[in-house]
Amino acid sequence: MYIPDSIKSYISNKPYTLDSKGKSGAVIMMFHDAVLKIEEVSEEVRREERVVSWLNGRLYVPSTIISVEEEGKIYRLMERIRGKDLSSPSFLENPERLLDLCAEAYEKLSNVDISDCPSCRSLDICLKEAEERVEKNLVDVEDTDPSTFGKGGFSSPEKLLEWLMDNKPKEEKSFIHGDFCLPNIILGENGDIGFIDLGRSGVGDKYNDIALLSRSLKSNFSGHYNGGKQYPGYREEMLYERLGIRKDEEKVRYYLLLDELF
Repeated sequence: MYIPDSIKSYISNKPYTLDSKGKSGAVIMMFHDAVLKIEEVSEEVRREERVVSWLNGRLYVPSTIISVEEEGKIYRLMERIRGKDLSSPSFLENPERLLDLCAEAYEKLSNVDISDCPSCRSLDICLKEAEERVEKNLVDVEDTDPSTFGKGGFSSPEKLLEWLMDNKPKEEKSFIHGDFCLPNIILGENGDIGFIDLGRSGVGDKYNDIALLSRSLKSNFSGHYNGGKQYPGYREEMLYERLGIRKDEEKVRYYLLLDELF
């Protein structure tokens, strides 16, 4: 695997493992104290670099050691947040503890001052990006919930996009992660909550995060991940009880459908 010489000097001969949890298509090499992320150049990748730099001192996020762009790829070496992500079995075996940590993570995001945030993730911007993906035929309909397309669902990504544009909910602005799922939330060895994979983060509707977290919890407890292993003791109501809000069914459905186009 090709790695620029300027990065090799930091990681030469160090053992690593490959992280296969994410679906971004990036190559992620996990070292003891660092992470090398290799991915195609995109606005999302550039946004992540900007936002992570801005978030340092505001949230526990991985600092960039060195970033190199060559031939359409970005090689970004970051400090590693040492700890366990919230999809780890030890958390799934203790739903009460896991929900407390999810609520703490959500609160940390919500408390970020958004007055000078360098990234806007408003619904209009997200829908514009979704439209570009649909036009370029980048939506993988095979990697969506079975109920989204086909019988009883939408006939095509174009029809889903049309519905999303016609049914935009009122936004409740906050700093959002944008891909707020259990593997992207880490309980650090220092006891603090950390965040990774921030390419979709910025100022957006808080229900975007709530919807994706709700789905992630359901999927992990039901055995959709973790080799099919199911974990008892979780009810969806537990999330909303911990967050202290009433579930808005329509907004949850809306943001889950929007995510199907990404």
